[in-house]
Amino acid sequence: MLKKLQFSRLTYQAIVGLAIAVVVLVNLAIGSVALRLDLSPGQAYTLAPATKTILHNLDDLVNVKLYLSSDLPTRLLPLKNDAVDLIKEYGRLSKQINIKIIDPKKDAPSLSEAKSAGIPELQFSQLEKDKYAVSTAFFGVAVSYGSKTEVIPQITDINSLEYNLTSAIYKVTRKTPVTIGIYGETAGTSQTETLNTLKKVMEQQFVVETTQLPLTTDYQTLLVLALPGEKFSDADINALKTYLSHGGKIVVFADGVTVNEDLTTSPTEHNLFTWLASDGVVLNKDLLLSSAAEMVNFGNGTVQFFAPYPFWLTTTAFNQTQPFFNNVSRLTFPWTSALRLTNPAGWQTSVLVKTENQSWEETSNFSLNPQDISAPANNNFKSFTVAALAQNQKTNGKLVVVASSRFILDRFLSQTSNNLDFTLNLVNDLAAGGALSGIRSRSVSLYPLPTLTATQMDLFKYANILLLPLVLAIFGAYRLMRRR
Repeated sequence: MLKKLQFSRLTYQAIVGLAIAVVVLVNLAIGSVALRLDLSPGQAYTLAPATKTILHNLDDLVNVKLYLSSDLPTRLLPLKNDAVDLIKEYGRLSKQINIKIIDPKKDAPSLSEAKSAGIPELQFSQLEKDKYAVSTAFFGVAVSYGSKTEVIPQITDINSLEYNLTSAIYKVTRKTPVTIGIYGETAGTSQTETLNTLKKVMEQQFVVETTQLPLTTDYQTLLVLALPGEKFSDADINALKTYLSHGGKIVVFADGVTVNEDLTTSPTEHNLFTWLASDGVVLNKDLLLSSAAEMVNFGNGTVQFFAPYPFWLTTTAFNQTQPFFNNVSRLTFPWTSALRLTNPAGWQTSVLVKTENQSWEETSNFSLNPQDISAPANNNFKSFTVAALAQNQKTNGKLVVVASSRFILDRFLSQTSNNLDFTLNLVNDLAAGGALSGIRSRSVSLYPLPTLTATQMDLFKYANILLLPLVLAIFGAYRLMRRR
């Protein structure tokens, strides 16, 4: 009996020892392998396909140096960890990416290198032991390829880091520069109608120039803003037609009706109607409204209040067969008009964006005051086209029309809409073959609820209130009947 007990104890110890050895060996074997499972909506924590393609096509070594102080403020430690993880992903995906993390405060050569690369020393203030303390730290990236260098001076959030880093890699490794022209930027009715946000982002990967007509540079893509006050001459329009006939790519932002700063309307004088119609995109002289509307601040310096403004309609109705809607969940169109598509000889047109079904149009006697707007009868609701693509089948020239001149201006960009992402996708696809299209913001996407009628909202509300008690009542009645 004693021998059996000793044998059993020895067997048990051997099994436990063997199990521990197996666990240790497996841990050592896979310790150097990165295993990740991204279950977030939209794969928010996985590098985008565009990034992977750029990394796969690298033909020489790219140095990515993260200048990171070890004494970064405590509140930035989560951002630091995310940034380091993201940058190391690039190194795991491509042997042509050389990752190096440098603490500029460690020694004098590292500090000199950071300053030479253009990485600034940032100042931070924080409350420590009931006193404000000011500290300095480095938190930036330098990307170099041969003699070319691009710098991300400071990492402010993880959401935009993938786009910024991939843009820098794409820009330094691109053999020939891509030039984007912008026409009509200075024609706005107000000094507040600027395009700085879009230009700042585009300049990370393209050469961006404000241009005049006729064109003197061979632009890969031309953005045309027909802002209030802009009038195109016949010579200007002929220059645009010539550019298209040579395979050019144009994105036009134009109104069907001019809305002035004092919320009055006037006939649009940009003179583009005939040209656009000849290429298959008819711009109506109307204004669209929708119950799916942007929240707008109608207050002043003293009193402020927010309300949905039907003339600033929002939509999620996209043509998903087109490549322009990666990372785009919602668009806002301020004072937009309807587009009608035809297919003239040699041109092929397609819808890009439509309004929600709860939309209607006004063709005259426009009243833009939010307090004077009333919705029509339900049978007058329908969907309208507000962005379209026309392609010349012979020359491959492409014309995109967005029926809102203020669609991409700084003043009208909404935090809940993706106008900037959509425009960047357009430019990337048209000018660079879609090289950077669809690089997501590295955060879990929030998908807006579908637009519901009042009846549908009441139905869902009362269903949520009554459904659980009803289920419990049925279950209780069933149990009671079983007992009897």
